[in-house]
Amino acid sequence: MGEPIVYLSTWKIKDGKFEDYRRFYGRMLDAIRTHDLGVLAFYAFGNEDGTEITNVHVFPEETTLERHMAVIAEQMGLLPEDLTAMSAFMEPVGVQVYGMPSSTAAAMDQSLIDAGVPFTGKRNYLGGFSLADQRADAAPSS
Repeated sequence: MGEPIVYLSTWKIKDGKFEDYRRFYGRMLDAIRTHDLGVLAFYAFGNEDGTEITNVHVFPEETTLERHMAVIAEQMGLLPEDLTAMSAFMEPVGVQVYGMPSSTAAAMDQSLIDAGVPFTGKRNYLGGFSLADQRADAAPSS
């Protein structure tokens, strides 16, 4: 198994656009639940007044992240060079990346970096585990 990749991204919701974000996020969740089963965690948290959200996305390894990028491109129209599907109702505040992203994810990251979005994080995975790893190890083989 490869090394995990974790994204924490914070976004400012444009005035009056919180419900647009909720609908977009609901469609994204449906697409990921249906087409992207390897994602370990995909959460969003919002502040009290609906002006800012933070996403937490956890991928077990690079292959799953690359598949995720294909799903959001095909199902949501999110491409590394074109994030207009999101920019209508939110704008990035900052992104933290832990681990080494896949090539397509790195291209999307670079487009945000080029636009001036602050990126931080740690690339060097030191170890750890997830309960999903333990469940996969315990699953009976076919």
